[in-house]
Amino acid sequence: MANPTSCDSTKGSITHVIFDMDGLLLDTEKFYTEVQEIILARYNKTFDWSLKAKMMGKKAIESARIFIEETGIDSLTPEEFLVEREDMLQSLFPTSELMPEVKQGKPSPDIFLAAAKRFEGGPIVPQNTLVFEDAPLGVCAAKSAGMSAVMVPDPRLDSSYHGGADQILSSLLDFNPYEWGLPPFEKAAS
Repeated sequence: MANPTSCDSTKGSITHVIFDMDGLLLDTEKFYTEVQEIILARYNKTFDWSLKAKMMGKKAIESARIFIEETGIDSLTPEEFLVEREDMLQSLFPTSELMPEVKQGKPSPDIFLAAAKRFEGGPIVPQNTLVFEDAPLGVCAAKSAGMSAVMVPDPRLDSSYHGGADQILSSLLDFNPYEWGLPPFEKAAS
């Protein structure tokens, strides 16, 4: 009988884990969506999940260019869109840039490679790193960094955007650490 604490793995030998925060751990995506819906409503347009999927994980200016191009709003530049969006978002929550060394947004691997350098004793081996993501471009970034990716997508995101992930979960609670060579969760004391 296998020892449940031996950390044998069916998917890999993971030593480090990175979590995307925006939309996965913190429900901030709804704020971006709400603000962008308000802006589009002025132009009698709607914000849909195919557009959201293209924008998720990108640097702000890249995301703004996609927004303007995909919606066909000629009277608004990406820079004007960003100013308007940022003003609206500032009223909801403050912004911060915790990794100024990251120059390119997802799907570039920059953010995950920068995070890997911050681990004690880093940089760490990318192949031993597991990334949790909710965004398709985040999964691409993790894979481009040579890391494994678990996707926990919003249920409204079309499944055609789920490609590339090593595992897809409907909830973080569905994660089985044993499958990845990680120790099992501790049982909560009753």
